[in-house]
Amino acid sequence: MGLKRVIQLALFVLLGAVVEMSPISSEENRRVSGNSVNDIKNLFFLSDREEQSLENDHLHNAFIEKIKARILNSLHLQEPPKSHPPVPSLQSFHENNNSWDNRVDVSLKESSHKHWKSEFLKSEIVPNTCYNRDGPECLRFQIHMPQKSSEENKSLTELWMYKKEGITEYTIVQIIDDPDHITLQKEILNVFNQTESAGWTRLDVTALTAKISGNVLDLEVYSSSGIPLEIGKDKNPLLVAFTNSDEQSSRSKRSSGVDCDVESSYCCRKKIYISFKEIGWDNWIVQPEGYNANACKGSCQNRLDLTEKHHTHVMLRYISKAGNNYSEIADTIHCSPKVYKPLSIIYTDDKGLKVITNLPDMSVSECACS
Repeated sequence: MGLKRVIQLALFVLLGAVVEMSPISSEENRRVSGNSVNDIKNLFFLSDREEQSLENDHLHNAFIEKIKARILNSLHLQEPPKSHPPVPSLQSFHENNNSWDNRVDVSLKESSHKHWKSEFLKSEIVPNTCYNRDGPECLRFQIHMPQKSSEENKSLTELWMYKKEGITEYTIVQIIDDPDHITLQKEILNVFNQTESAGWTRLDVTALTAKISGNVLDLEVYSSSGIPLEIGKDKNPLLVAFTNSDEQSSRSKRSSGVDCDVESSYCCRKKIYISFKEIGWDNWIVQPEGYNANACKGSCQNRLDLTEKHHTHVMLRYISKAGNNYSEIADTIHCSPKVYKPLSIIYTDDKGLKVITNLPDMSVSECACS
């Protein structure tokens, strides 16, 4: 090796060592760098050999095992909970009489939200403001809905409420702020034929959320024997909103150009879907049904537009000009995760509680050369 080349190699190493590490953001879309997260980057990086293995393995076993271990570690569990109650079925809404009666619509039960975006929306208890002042004691709560991105996108919303023991029927009142009316409108809805045991109830409320003109679902709940719901800690009402975002994903893919296609050879994001049913975890992970974990793959050669740091950009410029003379350096530059997203889940633990939590760095949303 010539003296000039040795000096250049030393400069590259020195340059990489003195570059200041980027801080880790607390935002949901986190930009991650530095040696402290090398294990995470390695999890979502696919070498050529691993990619070939992944293509040949239908269940993606190796990758799935890594994801499973990361989920358990994030939940501080050594293994999945062994004892837990069955997941409640989603009760269908009967628009002819504005009610739910513990029946499950087969089309809802068999529908797949595999590629739908899911969002968990917590409720806000509004004390002492029920409009049903002359009736039985009542509980009012509000849930702020996300803005609708497109009239064409399909959506499905589930309302989760923790019912008290012994309550088999109760009433829900939807408060509707309609701009065409001076006063607030009220829609009376009934819940029948519920089990006497306490526990979570899932109601299809897609028809209710379609009626709101703003972005707030405003509900009151009461029964002949008082408030039918338990609240507090992990038992406050919750809305799970599913949106068919295929159209948005297509636009994002066209604009960003970072997702892999069949002809991709340069650094790109490979979409890998993890189905909790396929891995046998759907009995304790209630929502979502699965998620896109994704991984980074491909060559970084001549892709200056995908470099994450300035020193990597400089190195690739020299490598692109020098060709094979600096293949040793090129081999150290990989297509790696740049931006991560967390995963929100509802799961049942050994005590039977549904817990919502954000698991950090569970999905790759952007790749870069570093």
